[in-house]
Amino acid sequence: MSVLSTLFEMPLFEDLPEVRREWLRANLAEHHLKTGEILLREGQRVTHQFILLEGELIAEKKIGGRLVFDDRRPAPVSVAETSLLAGMPLPLTFIAATDCFLVALPEPVVRTLLNESASFSRHIFRSMYSRISAYDAFILNGEKLAGLGRLSAGLAHELNNPAAAVARAADGMRESLDHLRQATAALVLSGMPVEVVDKLDDWASRAPPTVDSTPQSALQQSEAENLLADWLAARGLEKSWLIAPQLSTAGFSHADLETVAASMTREQFSTLIRWLAAALELRSLANQAWIGAGRISEIVKAMKDYSYMDQAPLQEVDIHSGIEDTLTIMRHKLKQGVTVKRDYDRTMPRVPVYGSELNQVWTNLIDNAVDAMDGRGELTIRSRREGTFAMIEIVDTGSGIPSDILPRLFEPFFTTKPLGKGNGLGLHIAYRTVVQRHNGMISVASHAGETTFKVCLPLSEHPVANE
Repeated sequence: MSVLSTLFEMPLFEDLPEVRREWLRANLAEHHLKTGEILLREGQRVTHQFILLEGELIAEKKIGGRLVFDDRRPAPVSVAETSLLAGMPLPLTFIAATDCFLVALPEPVVRTLLNESASFSRHIFRSMYSRISAYDAFILNGEKLAGLGRLSAGLAHELNNPAAAVARAADGMRESLDHLRQATAALVLSGMPVEVVDKLDDWASRAPPTVDSTPQSALQQSEAENLLADWLAARGLEKSWLIAPQLSTAGFSHADLETVAASMTREQFSTLIRWLAAALELRSLANQAWIGAGRISEIVKAMKDYSYMDQAPLQEVDIHSGIEDTLTIMRHKLKQGVTVKRDYDRTMPRVPVYGSELNQVWTNLIDNAVDAMDGRGELTIRSRREGTFAMIEIVDTGSGIPSDILPRLFEPFFTTKPLGKGNGLGLHIAYRTVVQRHNGMISVASHAGETTFKVCLPLSEHPVANE
């Protein structure tokens, strides 16, 4: 049996009469490829449908300037029929994985078969549908992975700051413990009066004053430290400029210490102050470590809630919690100059949704809003109940979207961002998630200085299980 006879064993040509088979034999061209040779390149116009009868092809696609593996196509298989019939550039590059034998059908032959053969047209359209669906899933998953990568990078940056603070505090605590141990030994040997020791314990446990971060307050704090350092130096304390900031930050002034200083020798006072400074420094470092660890815990909890780990994919959720989790993990983008204003209707009931998918919607909308404002402006998030729907509005103070662009915003691959900053899938994914997965609605209104994305989700109807 000849290799060419395999052609007529394929479902594509199973109902062709003998006369048409002879006609097809007379109108096809045979091709041989060596391993590694390219059959078709991405972007070229296709003039033939190729049928691989022997061997195997590899399909690759260029993404981000590099070729990425798409799939393998072993014989027998049809290639390039979708691009040929649509008159569109080829989306893939086909390379011979082994030595290959193919036949090529010119476009007029393909269109004749499409009109005359039910099996040919049926299998062509099935193949087109299958590949378009697979390609759609491929690019959407790629965009989701890219979004996950951006979130991961931001989270790593956010986690690095508190982790570094905890590490610094832990390192400082070792030194402070040594200082406190030495100061305690000196305090015991100094013969300090019991009433002074009791007062010292009260001082060490005194709650620090509320910090005022205004420039004027910082200047006043610096002046207070200098005055206290001079006062301590006058009473014989060495390196008083290192001790004064710890005492001043805890709210001590020379007036607090004056009475105690008058009741003991210089050596005893120096020992007392060094012990107090070491105790206050240790407490301050422990507080820094506690704050840093709390921040890490907050970020991890937000990420867990954002992805709805350990929960069923479909559940009734508090929309506001999902939005807040999204804002937490996107803090690295917001803290550069974006003010977030919240106008939540906390009486709104819980909504049946796919939680992690919906959080991707908030991520895409908020990310777009921040980009539209160039990282500086006011982001307003509102929620309210409208009949049987939960309504969420995300408003930014960017330059606005031109009216001729608005109708195309949710189209796949449509983007107004520069090359390398967006591929036009973020809003398309938001549209699919809200409309197709949750039976909801998403719309946009814009004018100079304000753009509003409105998401409406049904309060009672359950989202669809499959698209």
